[in-house]
Amino acid sequence: MNRFFSAFYTGNIAAIREAVSTGFTMEGPFAAAHNVDELIELSKGLFQIVRGHKVLHWIVQGDQVSALYEIKIEGPAGIGALTTGGWFTVTADRVIYGRVIYDSAQFDAIVSPS
Repeated sequence: MNRFFSAFYTGNIAAIREAVSTGFTMEGPFAAAHNVDELIELSKGLFQIVRGHKVLHWIVQGDQVSALYEIKIEGPAGIGALTTGGWFTVTADRVIYGRVIYDSAQFDAIVSPS
């Protein structure tokens, strides 16, 4: 999971491709990606505003990983932290499934003009 998070939250496309498995799916509040190409396409705007991440807590049980983390996002008012949760299935050190949740009002407060 560290490999996927590091790749994703730096926008490293090649590393994202290496960190996910065939059959990859990711679901979120506003969109779903059914393969890595869709994930990359849907995330292009996010890659432009993300300035890092910090994992607050991991729970690992076999191939199931839950994470509570913050995404540092740069918006009109500066950099804010978006608290995010997710659960993931990892196989052979690659993510095959993920579901993320976050407070869309908190996201909007960071990225919307004042």
